[in-house]
Formats: sequence, C-alpha cells, structure tokens
Amino acid sequence: YSVSGLSVLRSFRLLRVFKLAKSWPTLNLLISIMGKTIGDLGNLTFVLVIIIFIFAVMGMQLFGKNYTEESFGGKEIPRWNFKDFMHSFMIVFRVLCGEWIESMWDCMRVSG
Repeated sequence: YSVSGLSVLRSFRLLRVFKLAKSWPTLNLLISIMGKTIGDLGNLTFVLVIIIFIFAVMGMQLFGKNYTEESFGGKEIPRWNFKDFMHSFMIVFRVLCGEWIESMWDCMRVSG
C-alpha cells in the first residue's frame, strides 16, 4: 500500500544533488550561475507583468463592453476575451506568445 506522505519525503531525495555539488566543482559553479540568473530574471519578469497589465486594462477599456453574444451571431462568447481582467491578462499573454491571429479576428468582429 502507499502512503501519500511518504512520496513527499521521497521527493527530498532530489536535494542530494546539492550535496553532490559540494564535491563536484563544475556542478557547484553551474548551480551558482543558475541561482544568480534567477535573481536577475525577477526584474525582467516584473517589467513584463507591468506591461501585460497595462495592455490588459487597455483591452478591457477598448473591447470589453462589446464582447456580447450578439457580436458573435448568437454564439457563445469565446474563451479568450476582454470582458474581465483575468481573461484580458491571459489573452495579452497569449498574444505575446505568438498566438495572435484568432484574438485579432475576434477583436475585429467585436469592434465592428
């Protein structure tokens, strides 16, 4: 039989890599470089979130009120929309990832 608490304890075995890093200088260097990089990426992530926030609010102001079932010919409103902040934030992130064409057609349909 299996106990779920034991699987959590078994996951601590992954920490052995850090113990190994002390005796292996190349791995120690790699882990230290990765740690410094993650710290530097925090600033970039913060700036990216602010930019997504600004465009999400702009999208809600420009398109949010027009996302109605009538705009889509009586069909259901698409999952990716600008009606609320959460969906607006996700659609801007989706556009930044390169999947912009479907969102563009929906916004064109909504804006008239």
